[in-house]
Amino acid sequence: MGSISFSEFTKSKKFRESNLMTTTLCVAAISVIVIIVISVCLLTRRRSRYRYTNLQAATFHQEKLRATEVKPVSSFKNAAGPGGLKKSPSPMQSPENIDIDSTACKEIQPKHDKMETSLSECVMESNEQKYSATDWKEDEGVEEDIEIAYEMKADEKGSSCGKLRYRLIYDFEKNALTVHIISASELVPKSNCRWREKVMLDPYVKLQLLPEKQHKIKTRVVRNTADPVYDEDFVFYGINYNQLQNTTLHFAVIAFDRFLRDKIIGEALCPLNSLNLKESNKAIDISIDLVNRSLKFQNVKLRGEVLVSLCFRQATNKICVAVLKAQNLPTFDLTGFADPYVKIYLLINGIKIAKKKTHVKKRTVSPVYNEAFIFDLPEPTSAITDKVSVEILVMDWDRITKNEVMGRVEIGPHASSALGRSHWEEARSNPWKQIAHWHQLKP
Repeated sequence: MGSISFSEFTKSKKFRESNLMTTTLCVAAISVIVIIVISVCLLTRRRSRYRYTNLQAATFHQEKLRATEVKPVSSFKNAAGPGGLKKSPSPMQSPENIDIDSTACKEIQPKHDKMETSLSECVMESNEQKYSATDWKEDEGVEEDIEIAYEMKADEKGSSCGKLRYRLIYDFEKNALTVHIISASELVPKSNCRWREKVMLDPYVKLQLLPEKQHKIKTRVVRNTADPVYDEDFVFYGINYNQLQNTTLHFAVIAFDRFLRDKIIGEALCPLNSLNLKESNKAIDISIDLVNRSLKFQNVKLRGEVLVSLCFRQATNKICVAVLKAQNLPTFDLTGFADPYVKIYLLINGIKIAKKKTHVKKRTVSPVYNEAFIFDLPEPTSAITDKVSVEILVMDWDRITKNEVMGRVEIGPHASSALGRSHWEEARSNPWKQIAHWHQLKP
């Protein structure tokens, strides 16, 4: 059998047939691979689209439930309101109670006609009763009926920050009060309230029943508008007609802020005893002006008083500041109460170098604190007392918006008030003695 060359073999029929078969197999393999890849891509895309559709439907259903469905309130006093807001923590930590030496706190020399209090007794009471930042215990006497200042209507020029429309229906058979929040209009935030500048907001409405403040609900957030439409129903069960006569609706329209604290645009009160709800299932449509409480109270001159005690400890280079009580504080809330706490700053040459806080006292304008704080001085007391001063700020704590300053006072050698200077000099002249004075708070 003779041999043939490669060139002759490539021209042969057998080579052409084998080459055609190889090409066909390669094309078939590539086609199969392409079909598999396309099938996998389509299947993955279909699955992801199915998941997204289910997730979107579930999210929409959940938001709808949050906005419209209300749990039945079985008890007017005990049950939480529908769509209740979670209670956020207090803005401060519980300060440690300081054990004051008996030699340092034996005496108190208050310069007030009606005040005879021993700081050692006050600190003893403070040590016996420890309060946490979340477990508030209200003082006796604050359970009196709230006198609602409903005369705070927006009849002053520029005091109205918008309007709120809602509808009330009372069902005698079910003892149920239905509040239908319709819409808000012409909303103007605090900074623009006087100039009536219209801006886009993300508002929602919070409603609570006074005086208990236990029934709380809120609407959904409507984005990018100054005229939101809510059209949401909220039903409060277990409220008989007699309880309605002592109940007031407190509305607050709030601007949602994703990054900062939400800001109250305006508030309104509706005493139910001023409405005719005797006819069952009869709807009453109401349109009410919203009032900004900050603008309402910013010109209040009488800010109350605070009782403060000072004690210099020259041997240890320390100063003890005790906040005993306050009285006649202004009410920055439409409910007639406040949630006051006290900030104490230690200043050297006008620069704040240390800060302390008391607990928050809920729903009172005459809080009792009996809390003492020790500040370390960077230099010997005798050499630095002319540079040191103490600033006292009484704050109104708010769960949603920024805490407001109710009043302030400075105690030191260069204080603006004569009592602030004399109190400092008297405490410095009597080391290791607690010297207490009532100080008038200023804006």
